[in-house]
Amino acid sequence: MKNKDFDKVLKLIKQYNKIILIRHQNPDYDAYGSQFGLYYSLRENFKDKTFLLDGDDNVNNFFNRQMDALTDDDYKGALVILSDQSSLNMLCDERFRIAEKLIILDHHDATPDFGDLVIIRPDYSSASELVTEFLYEEGLKIPKKAADALYIGMVGDSYRFYYKGTTSRTFKMASVLLDSGADIVADYKLMTKDEEESYKRIKGYVLSNFVVDKKVAYIVVPKEVRDKIGVTTNQASRGTTTLLSGLQGCEAWVNFTESDTNEYYVEIRSKTIPVVEVAKSIGGGGHELACGATIPIDTNLQDIIDKLNQTVGEQI
Repeated sequence: MKNKDFDKVLKLIKQYNKIILIRHQNPDYDAYGSQFGLYYSLRENFKDKTFLLDGDDNVNNFFNRQMDALTDDDYKGALVILSDQSSLNMLCDERFRIAEKLIILDHHDATPDFGDLVIIRPDYSSASELVTEFLYEEGLKIPKKAADALYIGMVGDSYRFYYKGTTSRTFKMASVLLDSGADIVADYKLMTKDEEESYKRIKGYVLSNFVVDKKVAYIVVPKEVRDKIGVTTNQASRGTTTLLSGLQGCEAWVNFTESDTNEYYVEIRSKTIPVVEVAKSIGGGGHELACGATIPIDTNLQDIIDKLNQTVGEQI
């Protein structure tokens, strides 16, 4: 049976001539994938409309399209579609409030108090899967560029179809993208391209300096270390998170990376025990086993480690 929420999304898209696509700050593969997947698909299907991209940028953007330099005036009278996020503290700004309408397409477990049309599916592997299903069910064309972006987003957030949330629907949507021209060999090469020496060295720092506290492994990456090695906050944070996975005796692991804005980027992961409530307790969110937050630099990190130990310890 056709999804009535998707019908509402398409109806709004048809009503507006200017549509702005946004996602969370410090974007990962799924944030970019869902944003670019929508951008290239909608542009292909509605050639008479204006589509704009907004948000910060990082090294994960290899979709051959930079963000637009938008002003407040660009938002006036526009429809905004926010994908892969529904939490205000993960957005670069709140200029969506200037727009006429806001659609949210997300897969994080959240109950936002903003947005005119909110579609949240926590049981989906990724926002890219949700976007793909919308395009597929509404009979919209998915050009190759969009298919590649959405496939990369789906693979990135599901950890190559490994994480909880990967279902038969996920593989069906992946099949739709392959039929639309996604080049999985080229896409995987983009995601696993040769690494710079600095990136190898920050990985070495993490593996040489992590600490084990009971059932939790953690690493703190100070800004001076990042600067000395020459890596970005994103490379040192999300880019090294999986290094502490599979550590014998540890059920959860966390990365605290000092940013350029006097904050810590926090990435929390768990083998099997949900830890998202810990992330929510410090102003963040995400998935049951993969979540995070941005916290002030003077936060007591040991309190977070203790909360994680309590969470995983209660369920072992």
